[in-house]
Amino acid sequence: MKTTSRILGVIPARGGSKGIYNKNLKLLGGKPLIYYTIQAALKAKLLNTVIVSSDCYKILQYAQQFSGITVPFVRPESLATDVASSLEVVKHSLDFYSRFGCAFDFVMLLQPTSPFRSADLIDRAAKYLIASGADSLITVRKIPDRFHPSWAFQAGEQGLYKVVNDSTQLISRRQDLPDNYYRDGKIYISKTALIQEGMLVGGKIASLLTEDEPDINIDTFSDWEMAQNHIHLWKNLQKENC
Repeated sequence: MKTTSRILGVIPARGGSKGIYNKNLKLLGGKPLIYYTIQAALKAKLLNTVIVSSDCYKILQYAQQFSGITVPFVRPESLATDVASSLEVVKHSLDFYSRFGCAFDFVMLLQPTSPFRSADLIDRAAKYLIASGADSLITVRKIPDRFHPSWAFQAGEQGLYKVVNDSTQLISRRQDLPDNYYRDGKIYISKTALIQEGMLVGGKIASLLTEDEPDINIDTFSDWEMAQNHIHLWKNLQKENC
């Protein structure tokens, strides 16, 4: 499938990090964490422009080494805090380009904290969203049955109560549980119009299963250790798929 839609890829990589210090430049398998997302974005075929948005000069200098990666600005400090949202970061990128008369139909957010993301997945996500006619797409994985929302409870003054379907009988058989999914953080892609309306994910939402790739989103040291255990296998898999 060929597409004439213009897609902006945004790699957000602020300098500060409370969980893991200097996380985006921390070496994973001998390469900075951000390296893996940059490589996947560059190998993808459907991203027209790929930028790194950061407030950190070291990160920006590192990104400039890669042909095909654009570093159009230094992200404002107000958008590099713990409370700054991904939506604000993406909208800032779009607004920057709009000032120069450059428009995009879609924006894809690629967070470096999900290093195990293939270029093929990026292209499949873009193709699927465009073909579906949906407004946004997230990559997802199936919630394991033991964590299913229908089997989840919260504590209240009168004891435990079910989180969902509180008025219905408890589903006792695993086989009767409806499929539920959680977002894995690998890919968010949205129509530009949706971003301008103040939503990163919304409208008609499409999804893409990613069960063929490791499910690791690095926020804590235990996540980092998991990534270290997978990195050599992932590198070998990427070589095989070249």
